[in-house]
Amino acid sequence: MTVTFNQDGFAENSGEVTVYCTDNQGIYSHTTAEYVSEGGSISAGSYLDAPPKQKQGFIIVRADNSWQYQVDHRGTYYSKETGEKVEHTALGELPDNLTALEPLAEPCKWNGTAWVKDEAKIADNFAKVQAKLIANIDEHAARIYSTWTRFESEYRERQAAAEAFKKANYQGECSRYITDFAKRAGLNNQAATDLILMQAAGLEKLQVELANQRMRKYELKVPGLTIEKMQSIHDDIIKQMDALMEAYNNG
Repeated sequence: MTVTFNQDGFAENSGEVTVYCTDNQGIYSHTTAEYVSEGGSISAGSYLDAPPKQKQGFIIVRADNSWQYQVDHRGTYYSKETGEKVEHTALGELPDNLTALEPLAEPCKWNGTAWVKDEAKIADNFAKVQAKLIANIDEHAARIYSTWTRFESEYRERQAAAEAFKKANYQGECSRYITDFAKRAGLNNQAATDLILMQAAGLEKLQVELANQRMRKYELKVPGLTIEKMQSIHDDIIKQMDALMEAYNNG
């Protein structure tokens, strides 16, 4: 039996009816069968009249007690001001500050119709990266150098004593810098002297090489480099510095 409704929307008899449902935004969502008892009404957000057929680029909404087409541009877009992703959730026309065109992988700006390179921003970004990498090279070298020179005055005194004792052909009075070192190392004074001088020469060589690596920071200023190439040079310099530190630790 067909269910009929009075002018107030209440069922005059019981039965099952086909209803057309909307979501909480009034957008048509689905069709279903609903049982209505005599004197009752269909559920909120449901309607008895069928909506029109779906149309590309539009959604069907319930407004002014009828079904209407409304432009639908919901989705992911990009801000023309910042290039950031924006989830557009409102119905209707797309705001002028959004575009479906994805920004370039490098710094860019919207020219009114498309994304183009932002040469000023690219240059500024390059300069900032370059300065950061150069500063990091200096700081890395400084940390290593500070470790090597933590007891520099002691090293210098011990080296001077060893040079004097060797110059005296390992004869005569021997500085405590040598005798104490010899005792701790289990060596005689001559062997201790030679070891002190060898270590001093080794440290000097490492310091010279560390300075050479630090000066390689100027390779980052060679014209025509990309950020990727600068990063590669920086990483190699840091790697070489770390190898020098490892050599120092290994004696």
